[in-house]
Amino acid sequence: MKNADGENIKDRSTALDNNVQAIRAVVSAVEGTIGPKGLDCMIVDDQGHFIVTNDGVTILMEMDVTHPAALMMVNAAYAQQCQAGDGTTTMTIMAGAMIESAVYHMQRGVSVHKLIEGIKIGTSEAIQYIKGTAVPIDKENQKLLQSVAAIAGRGNREIVDLIYQGAQMIPFDKMKSNDYRFSDHIIAIEGTENQILQGLVIDRKPLSYQASYHQEQAKILIIDDCLQPETLSEELLNTESGFNQYIENRKHFEKWIEKIIEMKVNAIFIDRRVDEYGEQALVDAGIMVIHGVLNDQLLELADFTRARPIKKNALNKNIGELESYCGYAGKIDYDPVLEHIKITEGLGEPMVKIIISASTGPILREKERVAKDAASALQAASKYGVVTGGGAIELACTMHLEELKNRVLGTSKYGIDCVIEGLKKPIHHMVENAGYNPLEKLEAVMQASRDSKNQSIGIDCESGEVKDLFMQGIIDPAWVKTTAINTAYEIAEAILKINLIIKGKNM
Repeated sequence: MKNADGENIKDRSTALDNNVQAIRAVVSAVEGTIGPKGLDCMIVDDQGHFIVTNDGVTILMEMDVTHPAALMMVNAAYAQQCQAGDGTTTMTIMAGAMIESAVYHMQRGVSVHKLIEGIKIGTSEAIQYIKGTAVPIDKENQKLLQSVAAIAGRGNREIVDLIYQGAQMIPFDKMKSNDYRFSDHIIAIEGTENQILQGLVIDRKPLSYQASYHQEQAKILIIDDCLQPETLSEELLNTESGFNQYIENRKHFEKWIEKIIEMKVNAIFIDRRVDEYGEQALVDAGIMVIHGVLNDQLLELADFTRARPIKKNALNKNIGELESYCGYAGKIDYDPVLEHIKITEGLGEPMVKIIISASTGPILREKERVAKDAASALQAASKYGVVTGGGAIELACTMHLEELKNRVLGTSKYGIDCVIEGLKKPIHHMVENAGYNPLEKLEAVMQASRDSKNQSIGIDCESGEVKDLFMQGIIDPAWVKTTAINTAYEIAEAILKINLIIKGKNM
């Protein structure tokens, strides 16, 4: 169909079919990766560079996607990752199933508005159900966090142990803070070894560094600025007064350097560039000079050492005042092979860095993703509690929604059916990826759950047996589950509301 201007228009049926096919293609890219028996996906670009991963958001973000509906799904997965740190594959599969189920009911004559209304009711009820069943984490049951990290860490025991040990070094109240991200403590460094460092790592090398740089009981000065004389415009420099000002500025600068040397500072960390004269004078005095340090790292260093960052003009203060801006650390070491600086034993706020390593770049990037997922899941569990994983809580939720559906009048109940289908799909694919018949296993789980009134019943993907997955240590953060359900609803609603696809003008 074309409009009056001859532009292409796809009617509702064609538009929906087109969008559903695109969504189906996105879902098919990740459904084979879910669960403990899920396999990896290899993504190859035009230059032959490749990534091997089973991380949902990585697969979706690295895919060559151009279809608008598919891009909407990719953006939803990215939003899920940013908000919850995990659960992107689950969200994608649930959204795809909700949309497919809605299309089936629309073909039977159910209004899209009634379907969306029912999906909203079912989603809200599912989220409340999961929140109501979540087990809060306190000091008595913190061991559950290790199980959470193990699931999100995809069984990489060494990484999981590092994440859990690192979490034990962080105050529990801080872990629950909304403005704190535990995953920021993870650093990927090629060619070293996995370890926990009670301190900081700064990936810069000192100016004019020696073969081995080591400082003990180090006095640290942080300059959140460049370390150069005040500059003048070229026009002003060409005048006599300008040249005199230039000489005066140089003298001021040299006094700043003399003050720093007289203060017996051991290391200076600087935001931007260093004047050549200043660099040479400081290095000759045995001071470690590190420039071009990221602002976030300077702030971390300040917290860790009790230093107070200053601007260069603050160097006009007398030495007594400048001393109060200095921080202290027990040790500073520079590794010339890996080209990074380790600072430990700071006098300020305790810091923990979890160093993840591998021998090659692609493997290192995948390990870093796994570690960040595990850290994000552990923190989410600390804040919002845990529920049974392995698709068990979603399946228990479907039985709860079946009861709700029987109490809802009108065709909006079919929207609740769409949510039920969405909630069933993750465990369906987990069981299928493990090599079992999903229909047979899901029926066995639901019957066992009804008989025992236990919402933690699921399938052990190793043996295929019906088990209490919570007791098996298959545990997920409640926040990841509720966020995934809500994001799946949002993308399903957005797709179902599209009535026409019209070719727009080139911008």
